[in-house]
Amino acid sequence: MGSKIQIIEKMRGHILWICDRIGPRPPCSAAERRCAEYIRDEWKKYTDETFLEIFTCHPDAYRASFRWPIALTILSLCLYHLIPLLSFLCSTASFLILVFNLILNRELIDRAFPEKESCNVFAKFTPQGPSDRTVLISCHHDANFAFPIVNRFGSRFGLFMAVVVLSSALLTILTFLSLLLSFTGPEALLAGYQAVALPFLILLTAGVPVQLYTFLRVISEEPVLGANDNLSGVADCLALAEHLSQPETRPRQTTVWLVSFGCEEFGIRGSKRFIEKHRDEIQDAHVLNLDMVGGKGAKLQVVTKEEKNLIQLSPKMVRLVQEVARKEGIPLKTGPVIAFTDAMAFAMKGIQATSLVAQGEKGVVDTYHSVDDTPEHLDYDLLFDSYRLSLAVLEHIDAMPKQGERH
Repeated sequence: MGSKIQIIEKMRGHILWICDRIGPRPPCSAAERRCAEYIRDEWKKYTDETFLEIFTCHPDAYRASFRWPIALTILSLCLYHLIPLLSFLCSTASFLILVFNLILNRELIDRAFPEKESCNVFAKFTPQGPSDRTVLISCHHDANFAFPIVNRFGSRFGLFMAVVVLSSALLTILTFLSLLLSFTGPEALLAGYQAVALPFLILLTAGVPVQLYTFLRVISEEPVLGANDNLSGVADCLALAEHLSQPETRPRQTTVWLVSFGCEEFGIRGSKRFIEKHRDEIQDAHVLNLDMVGGKGAKLQVVTKEEKNLIQLSPKMVRLVQEVARKEGIPLKTGPVIAFTDAMAFAMKGIQATSLVAQGEKGVVDTYHSVDDTPEHLDYDLLFDSYRLSLAVLEHIDAMPKQGERH
């Protein structure tokens, strides 16, 4: 395919073209669709098996999953003494939205919002001989809106969300006990409970300014270019397609799927829809997802857990990537990420998957969900290392003995 310099220049060219000609790509936007079509057209140069699949989702639920719980928690606090039942319902709804929509990426409130279209695009590359296994290397082509609170506080943003979650959970418990005792307990017991609950209510009230600040600053209306998040992964997958198309570098026994997902930023909706449609074909696949692999000042990291350590990715895939990185001499960290990548959608369905990301010393790089996520803030040497590691992982899997063969 060419030297390191040639590969980097091609990847840089793709990123610059998309940023200059297409621009920001919010989920379910026309620009997101144009980017998917660009990727498909590039992959068409290297394989006849390219596909663009439309799916539907409810992207406006994403903002609500941050803001509704805050509003409901504050409303519940105001109603605590006035209408205990409504206070309990508000706090419970707040907590359920946080858990299902924001933490577990379920779609509890999605149908309350308009349905819109997004798209996934993928390409298949057949091996030289009979196919014995499948490897899926993925990325996403949408980009988010700017998160002012993250740009100002970085990884400390998690503290603000912790206040939101803990406030909602605590208030749900307090309102439940208050409601229960008001119906079942003697007045003396209820009065005693309210005295005990008072310090907690004062604490919750003191936290309201933090919640209001989070409500206003968690996500803006300003779309970002997403050069690192995630045109870096897109560029890697475009470079991999050219490599896989050459007769001398085609895998020996592995069918390779290159996939780019839409609507990743708003709750991995694209990868979820993709798995729903293709699960029978990819159930036994090895999945390596590439996300934010080119940020300056970062180091490559293979991901072990996602969503505040709630979702474990494949230990087998993590060990495989570690082993390959050691053999290739590529520096690699190992650890969790606080948010999510598309690998989580696969792991939740029992498919062996992990993600390759690039993290700074304190977590996400400074340009994360920022208007500064532009091509000039990319480290193309790091981007090349992620390409090289992805390719080496694929070659390692392709060289594994077939089932039934002796080691």
